[in-house]
Amino acid sequence: MKKLFILLIIVFAAGACDKGFEDINVNPTKPSQLAPSTKLTYIQLYTGGSNYVAYLFWNMIHLMPDMQQINVTHYGPIFSYKPGHTHWLFEEQYKTTVKNVVDLQYQLENSESATAAIDLAIVKVQKVLIFSRITDGYGDIPYFEAGKGFLEGIRFPKYDAQKDIYADMLATLESAAATLAGGGESSFGSADLYYKGDVTKWKKFANSLMLRLAMRMVKVDEAGAKSWATKAINGGVMESNEDICYNQYENSPNDGGPNVNPLTKCFTSRHKNQVKISKTFMDFLKSRNDPRVSVLCSTVDGDTSFDKQEGQDINDANRGDANSKPNINIFGGSGVIVYDAPFFFQTYAEVEFMMAEAAMRWGLAGGDVKGHYENGVRAAMKYLSLYGHGVEITDAQVDEYLANNPFDASQALKMINEQYWVATFGNGMETFSNWRRSGYPELTPLKSAPELTGGSIPRRFVYPGSEKLNNPDQVQAAIDRIPGGDKITSRVWWDKE
Repeated sequence: MKKLFILLIIVFAAGACDKGFEDINVNPTKPSQLAPSTKLTYIQLYTGGSNYVAYLFWNMIHLMPDMQQINVTHYGPIFSYKPGHTHWLFEEQYKTTVKNVVDLQYQLENSESATAAIDLAIVKVQKVLIFSRITDGYGDIPYFEAGKGFLEGIRFPKYDAQKDIYADMLATLESAAATLAGGGESSFGSADLYYKGDVTKWKKFANSLMLRLAMRMVKVDEAGAKSWATKAINGGVMESNEDICYNQYENSPNDGGPNVNPLTKCFTSRHKNQVKISKTFMDFLKSRNDPRVSVLCSTVDGDTSFDKQEGQDINDANRGDANSKPNINIFGGSGVIVYDAPFFFQTYAEVEFMMAEAAMRWGLAGGDVKGHYENGVRAAMKYLSLYGHGVEITDAQVDEYLANNPFDASQALKMINEQYWVATFGNGMETFSNWRRSGYPELTPLKSAPELTGGSIPRRFVYPGSEKLNNPDQVQAAIDRIPGGDKITSRVWWDKE
């Protein structure tokens, strides 16, 4: 991946008032728009996180500890239950990806390029990826009017109901997938950091993302969830780890921006003993003799031996020596620091687990619940090799794991979504969303939860203070629609009790 260079465009306004002012003030040698490929690269980089500080707060300090995958003891366990840092995702994405993807969509809609239709379909899928992550965090958000300050002069965009946002995102994915399925070529090429302009893979991603959104709705609109899941699966979802949507970052230690993996920067920005694997997560893996223990985890000294790993209880605020932490082969620690680790937006493993659940609920995907579950476990273990640096789980290890931990149809929903929890390690928003949707794994709140949240684990992000200051009427209208108000314990539309 080429390092993204920031393009500075300086416009000098001449004070002339002569006839032909417009012509005089247009430089015929300069483009009036950046190339779509340049914009897409920027958007994709910033979808993963524009700087690690923002990502540190909403993902590493809030979501991953809430989901009891890690502990960050520098802040104490109760810090992840506080709402003050959840504004980062909103403020980061609206000023970077949202306004630029809306502008790029407009540019392509008015382009006469031979590849414009395919390029536009790709951009629409990218746009859904961006907005789906934001709305899953906050609920109602600016959507239909978002990013149109320059294009249409909309300075105070209204907050749209999440139900309506989901309806439009699903329809957008359906339309984009149909365009991509019709064949053609993209002009993006290597500027497309995810798929290098591969139209077939973008089609699979569009349908896989459609399946994700469909499964979100099972508690609030099961008929709609089934209908959209059917469309997604019939349209063709991911078929192997070759189809995973991820961004491969650069090995740039001094880069605090979008060119390095934000998780690596988060983990390595903390002191050596501050990031620990949660006991909840570790116990789940070790009780099943899961080979991922020696891939995801290590001691402070960098020892990845299975028997040396020990997680930290979520209620333990000890800031002394760490007893475990993420493996140095993936995100960094007391050894090789992998700044170029990939970040995964959606994996084939996730798709297989969703198809297993769709098979269980509605008989979709051939009705083969066990087969899709086992495919998901295998894919979740095998895709870790994409981190490089010798990370590898063999087929024999996967076979042994499945034999020793056989699928139990009576526990299907539980087993599928517990594995989803492990498979999405690092992608806090997806782990958080699927936990809220499915109820698995069954997590126990902090002992201090009765005082902090009335005894429950947080279920959404609160709106940033900047919105309450700059767009007060619109954000208040959204708050008035939230049962329970703008709290981290309130629920988004699809998170029905």
